[in-house]
Amino acid sequence: RRQSRLAPRPGPMVAIGAVGLLGKLGVLFVKQASKPFSNYVKREAKQHPRVSDLLVWVGRGVHATNINISRVITGQGWLSRGGVSTMAPITRDKAIETGAELLGEGIIFTVAGATVAVELLRQQRAKQATEEKAKDNERRQWEAVRLAQTEREQILKQLTALNKRVEELEERGSRKGSGSWLR
Repeated sequence: RRQSRLAPRPGPMVAIGAVGLLGKLGVLFVKQASKPFSNYVKREAKQHPRVSDLLVWVGRGVHATNINISRVITGQGWLSRGGVSTMAPITRDKAIETGAELLGEGIIFTVAGATVAVELLRQQRAKQATEEKAKDNERRQWEAVRLAQTEREQILKQLTALNKRVEELEERGSRKGSGSWLR
């Protein structure tokens, strides 16, 4: 016979590995695409009037939180909300920029968290598949043990029946006086 010039077809494990690799590359692509997407969203959010008002509110809240944390760290104490604030005000443009940065980081963090969750789910499914395979293998082994035990019991019954028959034949032969039938 002539051998084919073509290489043998890859087995199912190669195909599964390729799917896993493509999945990981897809996750990596999504993670890399999240930064430009985040920049686009920030740019568009700054230009939209209602969203920019929200960004001002968020930016000023972030600024106040940063000032309070700095004061606590340096031992100056927390600024009260009802009292007179010695905090320097933040400009609208700076507040929009701060709010947009928080929005962008939130998008990137959300995408990263989602990719981690997807990877954990994939690993969990792979682990479950491996465990299921192991359980199936154990079930097959126990079934083989049960089958072997059943066969053993049948052979023992047959052997007992044969021994009983041999004893009957020997007894019949000794009654006739001709000795054992085995001679």
